[in-house]
Amino acid sequence: MKNLILAFLIVMGFNIAHAQSTKKFSVAILADKNITDTEHILERLKSEIKSVVAQEAKIVFSSENLLLNDLDLNKAKSNFQTVLNDNNVDLILSFGALNNYVIAQNKEFSKPVILFGVINDDFISFPENQTTSEISNLTYILTPKSYEKDLKEFRELYPYKRIGIIVDKYLTEIYPVNSTLDKIFNNINADYKLIPITTLSDVNGMLDEIDAVYVSGGMFLPQNDQKQLIQEINDKNLPSFSSIDDKFAEYGVLATSVPVNNLDQFFRRIALNIEAAVTGSNLSELPIYLDIDTKLLLNIETAFSIDFPLKYSSLINTNIIGDADKIPFQKKYYINDVIYQLLEENINLKADKLDVSLATQEVKLAKSEYLPNVTTSVSGTHIDPDLAEVSNGSNPEFSTSGNINVEQVLFSEQASGNIKIQKELENASKENYNAVEKDAILDAGIIFYNSLIAKANYLINDENLRVTRKNYEIAQQNYSAGETGKSDVLRWKSELAVATQNLVSTFTNFKQSINSLNQTLNNPIEYKIDIKHSLVDENVKDEFNYKGLIQLIDDPILRSKLLRYLEKVAIENAHELKSLQYNIAASERTQKLYQRSKFLPTVALQGGYNHTFTRDGKGSSYPTGFATPPDGYYNVGLQVSLPIFNKNQRNLNRQKSFIQKDQLLKRKENTESIIRQNVNDIVYSLLSLYTNIELSKLSTEAAKESLELMQISYSNGAIGITSLIDAQQAYFQAQQQQASAGYNFYLTLLQMERILSYYFFLNADVDNQNFISNLQNYLLKPTN
Repeated sequence: MKNLILAFLIVMGFNIAHAQSTKKFSVAILADKNITDTEHILERLKSEIKSVVAQEAKIVFSSENLLLNDLDLNKAKSNFQTVLNDNNVDLILSFGALNNYVIAQNKEFSKPVILFGVINDDFISFPENQTTSEISNLTYILTPKSYEKDLKEFRELYPYKRIGIIVDKYLTEIYPVNSTLDKIFNNINADYKLIPITTLSDVNGMLDEIDAVYVSGGMFLPQNDQKQLIQEINDKNLPSFSSIDDKFAEYGVLATSVPVNNLDQFFRRIALNIEAAVTGSNLSELPIYLDIDTKLLLNIETAFSIDFPLKYSSLINTNIIGDADKIPFQKKYYINDVIYQLLEENINLKADKLDVSLATQEVKLAKSEYLPNVTTSVSGTHIDPDLAEVSNGSNPEFSTSGNINVEQVLFSEQASGNIKIQKELENASKENYNAVEKDAILDAGIIFYNSLIAKANYLINDENLRVTRKNYEIAQQNYSAGETGKSDVLRWKSELAVATQNLVSTFTNFKQSINSLNQTLNNPIEYKIDIKHSLVDENVKDEFNYKGLIQLIDDPILRSKLLRYLEKVAIENAHELKSLQYNIAASERTQKLYQRSKFLPTVALQGGYNHTFTRDGKGSSYPTGFATPPDGYYNVGLQVSLPIFNKNQRNLNRQKSFIQKDQLLKRKENTESIIRQNVNDIVYSLLSLYTNIELSKLSTEAAKESLELMQISYSNGAIGITSLIDAQQAYFQAQQQQASAGYNFYLTLLQMERILSYYFFLNADVDNQNFISNLQNYLLKPTN
């Protein structure tokens, strides 16, 4: 017991002595200007510093020693002198271009100074082999950031000709911005326009006559002004690039180069530098360069909105951000919008509709047999004078005359029969067009739903690419920490290439399907459209109770009655059967025509009027004693004709019509059989697809949860790369199956409506309700 008490007193004495020996170390912070995240960033920085240096000293951060210059050069100088002369300050942390410019002008420092933050390599030059500041009590933290690097990276993405470069105006007053850019552009085949800004209004009128924008300023603008600045750039369809902050990517900058884990690396380096100062190391011996990995963020929404000519090859090194679903469009189409425009604008339908007009003209042509046939003629005649002289006045040498003849059919079995036949054929043509129209609706629906599937696959592959890149970055981090081998990094790099190619392929397929839809709708091929399915994409109420239909199909007792009812409706509505029936009626009328024409004559009325206008020359007068005929006279006659034997063609044509009728009847019977089969097939397909939808939902949810768990386990080194890849592939395959199942279900519903020749969305609510009521009544009737 005494030994335990003695040990306790020794330990307590050591802790008290250690606590008394721990010195306080006061740190002053100089900054240019407060920004939205300044307070949060400083708290993270202080926490990191305290955790690293806690064993060496108690770090003190006083609010009085946090000084901002608000972009005022004189205030920056004053702030530096204040903390430099303050005996209670042990170390100075400085960030911001203005503060760093002021401090860098000094060659001697009475206390430790660390310069960190955004210091552009273009404005700082060290001898090639220099790796420390070589100035007592001074160290830098320099990153590879530079105008030259950014401008070259942007040019690889987009070959600009004249780029606008937005910089903070105060930088142009302390750094040689123009001369630096002139030197850079000596090696770039392009020109630039410098746009210095202090406020948003400074950009007014400065975005003209350029084809791209490099945003290197505006960090201290209010957040709303930053967003407005990016919006103005995008409104002019100008590709943009930035590297000052990843939030600019979220605001809409097209491409943003950002460090990977930037703040964590910065904070750890600063904390280690402060630890070195606390332990008495001279800062002049510390390394000044901080190598960091960067990644390129591409805002896909901006790319779409400005019609950016995206290089698919660049996607391999690009992190896509933004909502890939927000594709700019001039018109949004749902299935009913597609159908309504199809019926109005489709060229093929317009051409097919002319067949009905032609059939109507055939009816009019048949009826025209009962219209009078009126002909008139005028003639002038000259005959041999010798002949005229001896004609006794009947053939004068010169004469002019005219006549008019009228023929009117009073009755013709051929004409009457042909009128009725052409009417039947006209009705058949109308039904043929109705069938063609409904086929066109189905074809457009197939294109529409295939486009939705293509869009879903594109969005799924977009997500897959993002997840693959995230896993690739996890593998890089684990490799850097020595937790995994390089093989994991190479495998994920390979997976990244495959995911990128899949994204390019599915996006191309989606664009091609949109082109096909535009062609069907008679839109310009380049017309920008978006497509949605209300029940799938927007959870809109199911007006036709498709789930109720599935319940009927799933009930084995009601299913047979439902099938019989649907067969009945499909046969009654089938335009193909109606067309065949009209053709059968035409064939029957043809039979009657050839039978009756044996006994029924054609009766026609004929009449005419002739008039002689002039008679002259020899033989123009009648001899004495001859009666002079009138100059004008008429005639009227009735013609009755009955063909007795017409090369046996009448009988042969009649036999031919019998064969045609039998042929049509067999086609009708076969069509009815096909309709019954189609009804049965489509009903069972609906049941299978609906079951597939429910199962694919469960599969997707389970696969997603499994992927999330695998990612955590892989990040912690608990599982190998193969397990994570398998989980990722399973998840995205499940997503694709779910999307296909959903859209294929509604496509199959559309096919069922085509078989029924009844599209719900083309009919009034009253008609639809009657359809449902008739179905319910049929199902409630007792089975015979």
